[in-house]
Formats: sequence, C-alpha cells, structure tokens
Amino acid sequence: MNNTKALPTDVYYQDSLQDPKPTYDRPVSISSNEEAVTKSLDKALDDIALATVHLYTPSGTLSQSVEKMSKQFEGIMSDLHKQLPQLANKDWGIAITESGELHVTGSLTDDERTLVEKALNSNDEFVAAANDFKSSYLKYIDMEVRGWAKYDVNEDNFSQVFDLKDILDSSKSDEHFKKEWGYESNWMKLHDNISHQLSNKASKY
Repeated sequence: MNNTKALPTDVYYQDSLQDPKPTYDRPVSISSNEEAVTKSLDKALDDIALATVHLYTPSGTLSQSVEKMSKQFEGIMSDLHKQLPQLANKDWGIAITESGELHVTGSLTDDERTLVEKALNSNDEFVAAANDFKSSYLKYIDMEVRGWAKYDVNEDNFSQVFDLKDILDSSKSDEHFKKEWGYESNWMKLHDNISHQLSNKASKY
C-alpha cells in the first residue's frame, strides 16, 4: 500500500495572472529626455557663439560701447584741460559705480575730482555708453566659457577691476587705423587692455 499523499491540484485564478502594478505611474520617455538634453546643449553653444561676437569682435556691443565713449571722451577732455591743465600730469582713472554713475579715482584733489566727475556725468551719451560697456560685459561673460570668463568679475567688483580711462587711453586709434577702419577706437588694443586689467586686478575662478 502506497502511503504517499497526492499533492493538491494547482488552481489558477484569472486575477492572479495580472501584471504587477508599476513602481511609477507616469511612463518614462527616454527620447523626450534626449531631446531636452539636445536642446540645452544647442542653446549653450548658441550662447557661447553670441558671447564671442559681442565680447571679442569690432561689431559686438562691447567694442561699440567703447567706440561711443571714445567719440565723447575727446571733447570732454579738451574742455577739462582748459580748466585743469594739470590733469595731463596726474595719474587718475574712471570707475563706474553700481548705480551707474562715473566716479573719479587716483591722485586728484577734491576740487579737481568734483569738476571732472561733473563733466563726465553731465555728458549723457558718455554715461550711457559706459553703462552699456558694463552691462554688455556682465551679460555676455556669463555665457562665455573661455577667454575672459576665467576671471571673477561681477556687479560688486566691476568698479575695482575696470578703469574706463585706461581703456579709452590705451585703445585710441592712430591716424592710420582710423583711416583704414573708420573707428575712433582700436578693438585689438581694447582687447589687450581688458586682458591686462583682468590679469592684474581680477581673481580667477
């Protein structure tokens, strides 16, 4: 006699064959993620190209803002030298404050500083161009990843880094360049001066 008990017959119910509930209710679309990454990459490359144009080319907003300043600066200085001929022998500079006003730095007396600042800030075109220089630099340097982007320049320290008078004096066109290109400012000298000021006065990231 065989005492082995037969195992019960397996019984399957329809409900037990249902697929387990997914961990995430929302389906994950890999293709859509790839598209988003591609768009982000394309935008980054477009931003870099745009920044390169505006920061480093003669037609960019940075060079054009210096060109506008240069056209006004010669007249401003001509008038100032009539009142203060000693300015030619003094070491001084121009900084742009966070409020957008122009501030004179260097070894001037209080009276000289007051007269120079009044002359600069009363020229609306010069002030507007100086502010364009600042806003253009800060806007496009955030898009850049090479060149000047390695230096930490922001709203807070801009006035400590850039001397606008040094920029204007150093980038002034000679007669040959002016005849060939029609610009009051030489953008190649401008780039050299900006690089020089950054390396001397700005910290690197």
